Amino acid sequence: MSDVDSDGEAPGLETVSGTSALDEFRENWQRELQGHMNSASRARSEAGDALTAANSNLSEADLLQAKAESLYRTAVLLEQRGKVYDALPYYRKATQIVPDIEFRFYEQHKLSSGDAGKKYHNLASDLAKQLDLGQPDASEGGEEVVDNLYEKFQQDLRQDNIYNGKMIASSRDASVLITGLHFADLPPEIVMRILRWVVSAQLDMRSLEQCAAVSKGFYVYARDEELWRLACVKVWGHNVGTLEAQDSDISNAYYSWRDMFIRRERVLFNGCYISKTTYLRMGENSFQDQFYRPIQLVEYYRYIRFMPDGKVLMMTSADEPAQGVSKLKNLHNLRPEILRGRYRLFGSTVTLVLQKSQSRGPGHLRQRRGSIMPVEEDSSQFLIELRITASKRRCAQLVWSHYTLVQKRNKVDTSSEFDLTEAKYPPLRFSTVKSYHLDADAPLA
Repeated sequence: MSDVDSDGEAPGLETVSGTSALDEFRENWQRELQGHMNSASRARSEAGDALTAANSNLSEADLLQAKAESLYRTAVLLEQRGKVYDALPYYRKATQIVPDIEFRFYEQHKLSSGDAGKKYHNLASDLAKQLDLGQPDASEGGEEVVDNLYEKFQQDLRQDNIYNGKMIASSRDASVLITGLHFADLPPEIVMRILRWVVSAQLDMRSLEQCAAVSKGFYVYARDEELWRLACVKVWGHNVGTLEAQDSDISNAYYSWRDMFIRRERVLFNGCYISKTTYLRMGENSFQDQFYRPIQLVEYYRYIRFMPDGKVLMMTSADEPAQGVSKLKNLHNLRPEILRGRYRLFGSTVTLVLQKSQSRGPGHLRQRRGSIMPVEEDSSQFLIELRITASKRRCAQLVWSHYTLVQKRNKVDTSSEFDLTEAKYPPLRFSTVKSYHLDADAPLA
């Protein structure tokens, strides 16, 4: 049989034409795929060029700041985990690159936090506004409204599990050997004992307020009612009274013992009250010129220092305050010209009883019926009443109300009352003396 059919065409021609169509499809598909790959490669190349250009546009200062921020962030994370010693090298490297990295990091963190950070107040501004009398503070976002900064700190400490001196145990690394003890791990009784020594028997309440500005825990401890109650008893004694209003007078009501210590009239102990008296005195005529008579300007100071235990010291001297206040510092070695006595508070009135003994000496003895009898000493007693008035600073000015001198000579008392003119007896104004409270001899009790 012949291989060519009746039509004269070969039988494999249809197969050959189908194969050529498939090859053409494959070639077109490969060209399209190559085109897509070339376009993607060009896009990646353009993106890489753009990234390279962006990196080249960054200044060296920006790169250094980014590196410092990375080191500082690592140090913060290590410190939060309790690894303080591991965090120190990172802090050091960050500050060597950018000295003010701490402030920049804080500002960046505050801006990134957005509106969520508005409900958190700065501690320094809170202390400046609410340290004295605890103004109300309302938090945002539906949180519980607290009455003052004291209650706010109590709430924060309870949430952080460090109230009453308890630290978070999980923040410490168990593999690290601890040879010291954190102050917050001390029992509350020990902390209160330390704060009593801070206040001391001299009622150094300023140091207590400085301790309150250290942290939230110290702030809560420094507002302890027992501390302030003991301070009030130390000042007013049996006349301390209660916190409730007396005689239906709302102004006499206090919401805490600290409020009583701040608002009630009292004398200040961390310094002394000083007044300066100046007057003119006519001198004697000259021997050479009878018509010449000099006029002398006389100036002297009065110093009064009060102690919390009811003692008081008074001195009249021509020394300037810089030298005069030092003479009242040592209570166990006082000069003879200093008057000593006691005082008592009655509302806004301060009553002083001062005494100055004048002995004739051990040589003035007399013999009576074979025995040696000492001569009775003469004494002078000063009775003074001062009134606490308002000035630029609370309880910092005393005005003379009454001044009487009682002299005892030969068992006879004679009294003399002074004329209290403003020129001779100007008001006494308080001046702080830091050296008075440098040492503490006993705790507050």
